[in-house]
Amino acid sequence: MQTQPVYDIEERGTLVFENSELPLTPMEWQQLESLVAQSPFEHIIGGDAGESHSVHVSRYYNDVEEPVALNAIAPAIADIVMSPKMRRFYARFTGTETLCLRRCQANKMLAGDFIGMHKDQDSSPDYYATVVFHLDSAYTGGHFETCDQRRYRPARHMALVNNCSISHQVTPVESGTRLTLACFLSPSFAPSRRPRKNFRVEK
Repeated sequence: MQTQPVYDIEERGTLVFENSELPLTPMEWQQLESLVAQSPFEHIIGGDAGESHSVHVSRYYNDVEEPVALNAIAPAIADIVMSPKMRRFYARFTGTETLCLRRCQANKMLAGDFIGMHKDQDSSPDYYATVVFHLDSAYTGGHFETCDQRRYRPARHMALVNNCSISHQVTPVESGTRLTLACFLSPSFAPSRRPRKNFRVEK
């Protein structure tokens, strides 16, 4: 279903939504946090577009060849983040409720961890908007920073939305744990158009 976007993500690039602006209920936030807490993480030191990272990642969906669920937890995550009411919310900045969850992962960052400057569309030109749900506030550092040096630090149960053509990074976490759930949305359900490198994992 096509609709007129309320927010122009092409012009604004990055949006931040307060908890009160999101359709998620307290129970749904609790469910997301519980699912992430059950998930295994691996320490990633390099992204699939060649960028440097230090971040602990648990993946639920990926589209190296085509969008697929990676484990038994993935459908429960999707039931929440891709519910009809959430699709209506995403249409406010994508202009459509017909969206594919091409990639979804939890990112856990401890003291010293960072995400290097990168553009999500370098991983896949199909990515349109990344919605980052923040699951914790008890940390310092860890700012989301765009290439024009705009900085954002959403609190727990807020969401940041970034246009996937915008380069960005996450500055080093100084203390505590920064925990997020990143959902990469696209109007395309087709197989991936670009082969990707493997993530570099700390051995």
